[in-house]
Amino acid sequence: MNEIKLDDKVILTAACGSNEEEIDEADYDLVCDNLYEYNVQATNGLLEKPGKDINLFLKNEAGTVIGGIFCETFNYCLYIDVFWIEEAYRNKGYGKVMMAEAEKLGKELGCVFAHTNTFSYQSPHFYTRMGYEQFGVIDDYPDGIKQFFLKKKL
Repeated sequence: MNEIKLDDKVILTAACGSNEEEIDEADYDLVCDNLYEYNVQATNGLLEKPGKDINLFLKNEAGTVIGGIFCETFNYCLYIDVFWIEEAYRNKGYGKVMMAEAEKLGKELGCVFAHTNTFSYQSPHFYTRMGYEQFGVIDDYPDGIKQFFLKKKL
């Protein structure tokens, strides 16, 4: 872990890499918790509304998970964080059903829009076919990779 003395009272410590031992879990939690509390106050509590996670799992007949969509709700929006389907089950309509169900549950909770991001090597066209519109793109990644930001009114 690197330390940089900024002045007589403040030190910057840097932990880079994947070694979790370098990160003090309590320090990490303190920063995240304080940012969350600030955001709740700054939004007059709107950040916590509806404040429910939506997690859907796609399983085969043996009960094995073959896909999932994990969403958070805040500021009356549905944020699609993780969405994956095992390759053998793609392009069979399951993704459309999962997305529609997540959006329906989000709307029932009071969400007025949904948003997400995806990379060019993932499935940006799936989202546009589901009615999402692109509102931003980062095209500075190497090898022509792009990150798309998408939204949809519910």
